[in-house]
Amino acid sequence: MEFSIRKFIHSRSGSFEGVLKHIGILISANAIVALLGLCTLVVMTRSLGVVGLGLLALIEAYPRAVDLIFRFEPLQAVIRYGTKALERNDETALLRLIKWGTLLDFCGAAFAAVIALSTLSIANHWIDLPQDQLVLAYIFAATLFGYASTTSVAVLRLFSRFDLYAKVLVITAFARFLLAVVLWLLDAPFIAFFWLVVVDALLQHILPLIIGWSLIKKRINIPVHSVSMSGVLAENPGILRYIFNANANVLSRNSTKQLDIIILGGLVSPRDIGLYQIAKRVALSALRVSKPIQTVIFPKLAQLWEQGERTRLQRLVFRFHTLLLCLGAPVVLVFFFWGEKIIPTIFGAEFSDATPLLTIQLAASTVFMASSVFNSALLGIDQDRQLLMVTLTSSLVFLGGLFLFVPTFGIIAASWLTLVMNVIWSAGCYFFFIKRMRDSTRAS
Repeated sequence: MEFSIRKFIHSRSGSFEGVLKHIGILISANAIVALLGLCTLVVMTRSLGVVGLGLLALIEAYPRAVDLIFRFEPLQAVIRYGTKALERNDETALLRLIKWGTLLDFCGAAFAAVIALSTLSIANHWIDLPQDQLVLAYIFAATLFGYASTTSVAVLRLFSRFDLYAKVLVITAFARFLLAVVLWLLDAPFIAFFWLVVVDALLQHILPLIIGWSLIKKRINIPVHSVSMSGVLAENPGILRYIFNANANVLSRNSTKQLDIIILGGLVSPRDIGLYQIAKRVALSALRVSKPIQTVIFPKLAQLWEQGERTRLQRLVFRFHTLLLCLGAPVVLVFFFWGEKIIPTIFGAEFSDATPLLTIQLAASTVFMASSVFNSALLGIDQDRQLLMVTLTSSLVFLGGLFLFVPTFGIIAASWLTLVMNVIWSAGCYFFFIKRMRDSTRAS
């Protein structure tokens, strides 16, 4: 089944399969969150300066990288297999899966925290944090024990309670911004902003955990304690493989967001890291537009695949791909032509050197954002292995390129490598999605 622009425009299924309502809720929330996040970043840059921002990024970098590597999340698997249980109307199997996923969450969080705390001193031989900042890195590593919310987030998505999830996002973003403003007005020292980061990290996980389990008790008419976890693997064949591949994909992709800071910490100055961090943070804020779509569309794509609705699935994917591309391109153009005025005005004159880095990062984010729907599609149509291969390849190109090109060309090479990585990833995802659709059409 070939994709046609004419069908895209004239098809009667122009409602995006009814998911725009949920996406609208989350986009509204993410727009608020992105705005509050940028305002928080502005306050922190004005308070800490480019060097202070770079040091704060280095303190967070290693614990967050360990969290990405060693905390396997069952989120995608709970949604994928939970959708099957909902299709069968099997509340017992669903509750068993949720309890099992929550146990994995807590075990994974504890494992990641222990690894981070026990290896931080070794990693610091490369990062080279002073002793007082190394202590702060240990404190931040201890917060990993509380990162156990992914199954609760999956529950909110399974039951289409995106409004609750949106409230969590807005509450945490507003609390972060409010605290940052208070610290700025008080002319607070660096340590105060560090504690702000700690509190924010914990809130982002504790609130979804509480809300998710409250929803479970309301929506599932079975006492939680009455369902054991035995038999969960038999009821969900292939779930361990799915969790491994989905997490390896997320790890490969997200590791570039943390390992880059660790690698750059041994190659460039804290000032360069501060400039890079500004560019990366603003570009990641732009990516918030695509996150609601991925959040909502993945359960829908999994459902369409289970129902054998291949044409509707493909049409939905390409609609969102086109929509996201049209949303991202104008932002890149704005910063290409006027970035030299925008950056110093918002963040301060000392961040003016971040302008070319930001323009390239925004182009990279647009490429990734437009193709993010293929990520959800490949997971929804059981192409997790192919997605993992694409993500690993593109991530290795990026991380290896940092060692090769940053010492020669400087910090701007890191932004160019981000763009190259996203182009490789997008092309690979597109190829395997089209291939799977064609193979499925021939088989039917």
